[in-house]
Amino acid sequence: MIRTLRGRTTFWNVLVVATALTLFAVLLYTWLARTLYAHHDEDLQEDARRLIAIASGTPDPIATLESVEQQGTVTSYVMVRDSDGEVLSRSERLTKVEPDIGAHEVLAHAAMTGATYPQFFTVQLARGPVRFTCIPLPSPDGTYLQLGRPLGDVGMMLDAIILASAVLIPVVIVVTSFGGFLIAKRALRPIDVIANALESIQATDLSRRVDPHAPDVEVKRLTSSVNQLLDRLNTSFTTMKEFTADVSHQLQTPLTIMKGTIESARRSQPVERPDALSVLSDEVDALTATLQDLRDLALADADSAVSREQSVNVSAVFSEAAELVEALAEAHGVSCDIDIEPGLQMWGNAVRLRQVLLNLGENAVKFTPSGGRIRVTARRSNDRIVASVSDSGSGIVADLLPHVFDRHVHGRTTSAQSGSGLGLALVKRIVEAHGGKVVIESHPGAGTTALVSFPIAGTTANSYQSPRLADYSSNRDTA
Repeated sequence: MIRTLRGRTTFWNVLVVATALTLFAVLLYTWLARTLYAHHDEDLQEDARRLIAIASGTPDPIATLESVEQQGTVTSYVMVRDSDGEVLSRSERLTKVEPDIGAHEVLAHAAMTGATYPQFFTVQLARGPVRFTCIPLPSPDGTYLQLGRPLGDVGMMLDAIILASAVLIPVVIVVTSFGGFLIAKRALRPIDVIANALESIQATDLSRRVDPHAPDVEVKRLTSSVNQLLDRLNTSFTTMKEFTADVSHQLQTPLTIMKGTIESARRSQPVERPDALSVLSDEVDALTATLQDLRDLALADADSAVSREQSVNVSAVFSEAAELVEALAEAHGVSCDIDIEPGLQMWGNAVRLRQVLLNLGENAVKFTPSGGRIRVTARRSNDRIVASVSDSGSGIVADLLPHVFDRHVHGRTTSAQSGSGLGLALVKRIVEAHGGKVVIESHPGAGTTALVSFPIAGTTANSYQSPRLADYSSNRDTA
């Protein structure tokens, strides 16, 4: 089954051309055959009228016909048969070239039908096809005059048409299929342009539009509809981000008041129900962190898109974030190795890039037991900046590994699943807003490695190739 519009267009074009050519060849053959046969039939009918006129009124019409044929005034083959199909007379030429003509079934049957009007038919004789007519004679009663004229080149001409059609039609179909494919490709090129433009438009930057200056009215209408849809999507997306940011911001104030009230209550009542107040305090902290993550997630795209034209010293930003991760790791009894290549530069938002490494580092520390080890690296690889965070922690459940970037998903095998579950979703959003890619590889009980790749300053996201963890195995924790 042909799945592409280009292929279907080419197929139907070839099918229509093939049908038209075949129909043309059949009609041409039919028309030419009738025209050539009609010419011979007119000559035969003229000879027949002349011979019947000469033989009419004579005592012996058959003998008269023989004498006329012997005089050479008639170029046709002359033969007289009775109603039983028996030959009563035939010309000397016919006797010489076709001695067995008397037993010819078609000619005998034509005389035996008893037709009262002229009949025309083609008979294949030894020297080629001959066009015959069978006409009843006025006298003697029950006799029929049969005149024949060789078709000559008529058969060859008709055969040549069949041969030419059999050869030329396939050639024309092949040429037409190639031409139809090129025409379909050229006609559908604006659709490919629109598709490529839409594929390059991400949710992080819905301000881009499809070029409306198309040469065709239909394509202009399509691009206009697509751009209107993008306008509505951009408006909805912006409204959603603003709403999320506003709600997160507005809820911070009552949560702060609740936190202060709970802490005040804990201090004033240190003995009575301290556990309940501690649980409430922890839950308020968790809710505050979740709202902060939601706010960061909503603002990440806008901040990155606005600040993407700024050159960022990634080495300095990642080093600062790595030092914070190292301090957090020491507090949890986890060792931290840092290896960041100096002089790394890229376009982007320094605050959001710092947040990427912090979130990945915090996850690694959180899910690495005391005595474990994490490793933070960043270096240049061709035209990319590649950063990795590896840990020797509990790993991620295999079934959940494809969903770790989904919101509110906890994939670690440990029971400690504190947090909002938005950290990796935020990382993915910030990385993609910077034209980068993040991948994670993990096995339960064997640790986890997160790999982030960005284009360096001076390159574009179009040169991006998906990073593979196997290419950076030196960054992984082997402890």
